[in-house]
Amino acid sequence: MLLPMLTSLAFWPRRLVQQRYFTWHAELLPHTEQVVFHKSFLFGQVNKHIVEIKNLEKVSSEVISNPLMWTGNLFDDGMVFQDRSTREVFVFDKQGIWNEDALKHPLLY
Repeated sequence: MLLPMLTSLAFWPRRLVQQRYFTWHAELLPHTEQVVFHKSFLFGQVNKHIVEIKNLEKVSSEVISNPLMWTGNLFDDGMVFQDRSTREVFVFDKQGIWNEDALKHPLLY
């Protein structure tokens, strides 16, 4: 009983880092020129970040200095965004399905 618990605790640092940055949904609101990002935290708490498009920038994966984020090959290092005003970082998974119209919306360029 103790060994499985200790093994599980060994993965906590990686899980905490990934939960901090992983974004599972983004919604473009063109009428207000905002993007709503959804993240989950411990115990299933959902946190919504509303970002003005003018403050949103695509950044390099090097913004995340913790290498534990990129272990396991789950996250797309080409889909990393940052809010300039709050410095919040949003990372998406590699298996994500994206709406091409939203990704190529004129407000995002």
